[in-house]
Amino acid sequence: MKTSTNFQISFANAFADLYLDKENGEFALDFRRQEVTIYLDHTHYQALVLLVQQSLEDEQFVEYLNWQKDPLQCEESQIEVCGPDHMICMACTPNCERVKLTFDIGLAIDLSFADFQGLASLIKEAQADLEWRRELLRLNAQSDSDSDMDGPDFAAGGMD
Repeated sequence: MKTSTNFQISFANAFADLYLDKENGEFALDFRRQEVTIYLDHTHYQALVLLVQQSLEDEQFVEYLNWQKDPLQCEESQIEVCGPDHMICMACTPNCERVKLTFDIGLAIDLSFADFQGLASLIKEAQADLEWRRELLRLNAQSDSDSDMDGPDFAAGGMD
C-alpha cells in the first residue's frame, strides 16, 4: 500500500514499511515483527535493491524460499549473496528458514523466509512506482551535481 505526501513517500505491507524522505533523500526500512527501523542513505538503499534482485535470481535460494524444495533437507549450511562492494550481504541458512542481512554500517538483521519475501515484495512495489522512480532520479541527479562541486568532472571536459 502506497502513501504519498509532499514530504514523504511510503510503502507498507504486513512485514515491513519503506519510507523515502523527499527533502533529505533518506530512506527508512521498518521491519514490523523485529520492531527495528533501519535508516539508509541513497547508496545503501540502491545496494539493498540490487542485493534483493540478485538473491531472487539465485535459483537454489529461491527454491528454498518458495518451498519448492524442503529447507530442512538442505545439505549446504549457507547460501550467500553479496551486494555491490559488500555494502549489504545476505546469508541464508535454509534448514533454519532464516535470512540474515548484514549491512556495512555495523548492523545485521535476521529475517524469516516470510519476512524476506515481504521485503522483496515491498521493494518491487516501490521500484515499479513512477513517483518513487522520479524521486530516485532526482536524488541521483542531485548527488551527481554535489559530486561535481567536489572537483572537475574530467569525463564532461571539466579540465578543458
